[in-house]
Amino acid sequence: MDYLPLFAELKQRPVLVIGGDEIAERKIKFLLRAQAQVQVVAGTLSPALADLAARQALSWRATEFSESLVDDVFLVIAATEDEALNQRVFAAANARYRLVNVVDNQALCSFVFPSIVDRSPLLVAISSSGKAPVLSRILREKIEALLPTNLGRLAESASYWRKPSENPSDDHRSASPLLGTRLYRPLCQPDGGGQSCGGGKGAAG
Repeated sequence: MDYLPLFAELKQRPVLVIGGDEIAERKIKFLLRAQAQVQVVAGTLSPALADLAARQALSWRATEFSESLVDDVFLVIAATEDEALNQRVFAAANARYRLVNVVDNQALCSFVFPSIVDRSPLLVAISSSGKAPVLSRILREKIEALLPTNLGRLAESASYWRKPSENPSDDHRSASPLLGTRLYRPLCQPDGGGQSCGGGKGAAG
């Protein structure tokens, strides 16, 4: 196993992104969905990133990269076509024990972005460890087609069964694993297109 699969909580954590073009855009989109505090260092921004900066969804520093910028961030992403700059970013992050990803250069990555199927709070992540990204994408598309779009609502409901009851006489939750299995199994059968969960043909049985 080349990488240990982990899910990182980035909510309100500072993340440094070097680069402001479409390459950086794709990474920043996922970071913002994870509610990270995104700091972008770039001379210019793509129109989409400029709009996000104007709405204060991210902070933008139109300055040159300096190693000290890495000191107070949780992780670092280099999304530039400047190989020398990418090397500097990697070296600075590595020296400070910060996780770093240099886009399209696996040798300069201490973490990689997987292909993601998002049915929040349920997430499925797929990685080929950088060996076959097209295969990862194909697998993601197949899994995405299988998983109902509203599967997340069922995952949210699972929290009810995990919480202990405040009423001592209310012992129905003690059988939560069995109840959960009985509840979810018939609801989560693909309805032919995997587009719903809890309704239509998928709810039969």
